[in-house]
Amino acid sequence: MCTSNFFLVTAMVMQIVAMSESEYPSCCSLESLAFANMAFVLGLFVLGPVGAFLVDRFRRQSVYRSSLLVAAAASAVLYFGRSAEIVASVRFVEGMMYGLAQVALGSTLLNDLAASELRTSSDYSFAWAALLAIPAGAGLACFLMGQFGFNVVIAVAIIMLLLSVVLVSSMNVPFRAPIHSAVFGLDRFWQKNDMLPFLNLLFISVPAGVFIASLSSPLYYALAAVGVVAAHSVRRAVFRNADVRAEIVTGLVCMCFSLLIFMLRDTETPCRVAAFMFGAGISLASTRFLLYFLKLTGHCQRGTAQNTYLLSRECGYALGFLLAFIVPVLVEMSLALLLLSTAFYLLVTHPWFMRHNDRGFRFREV
Repeated sequence: MCTSNFFLVTAMVMQIVAMSESEYPSCCSLESLAFANMAFVLGLFVLGPVGAFLVDRFRRQSVYRSSLLVAAAASAVLYFGRSAEIVASVRFVEGMMYGLAQVALGSTLLNDLAASELRTSSDYSFAWAALLAIPAGAGLACFLMGQFGFNVVIAVAIIMLLLSVVLVSSMNVPFRAPIHSAVFGLDRFWQKNDMLPFLNLLFISVPAGVFIASLSSPLYYALAAVGVVAAHSVRRAVFRNADVRAEIVTGLVCMCFSLLIFMLRDTETPCRVAAFMFGAGISLASTRFLLYFLKLTGHCQRGTAQNTYLLSRECGYALGFLLAFIVPVLVEMSLALLLLSTAFYLLVTHPWFMRHNDRGFRFREV
């Protein structure tokens, strides 16, 4: 399931990066395309209230397959037109299907098939796979754009979606009788008491959206992906006995230092180090925040917490991508956001969480 999620997120990221490349036709401005891409986030919220009903009423694999096939068909529309209106329509449909697919896969199938004692670590790995897909998809899109052009990027993105469908279809999922649930509801969509972590993670994710939109070198994205993998590989050994805040704060500090390097140095080697540090930092900070969402849930609300976490990250990425085309001082803005996010986390989010979490506070679970 982590591999399926990786392919899904990679396909979505590839398209948004390809649209921002300079080779893109001049039928509309990049600013218009950035606003059009915001339709993706709007789409995430459209089917959210009916997502639980659909996965309870129909087969979970069927919901996932149908969502990705519709998303693949929508992506193919970009072969025939790339105006801001068409891009907005395509991204809106993709956002709806992506949100529904995540409800079916991450908020339902993942929790249904994982053993109860392994669900937290499974959720963590699932979120990490999506995070790794962001620099991987962006780097792949930049490389393909430089070598083959926009149409090949879209073709590869569609292939990624179909591979994800094949992987999920090949899974052995036990039969479950349809469950009669309300058509509209917040189940597996929105956890109302997660607002502070939601806002905190959203602002942390904004610089990641700026990072995606600002770079055009596949090498930088590759180094960021290596940073994501490296941080995930060593974090348990490094933070095993550390304070529960250490991992997030370390990640935020890495991101801040990487932005300082980008701001003060314009030579190749320091910027490569900065890209690596940025990937490692967002990996540490973003994935660890998932536990804050999970620990604020009530009974049988794990899927709702996962989707709220997803919405927070996606809103931050989309906002950062938009700001990258309308704000002239990107690095300074991103650095200021990260410093404010760090202060907000230490002074507001974490103390509030310690007073309101509903479950045993065991950060050593993953």
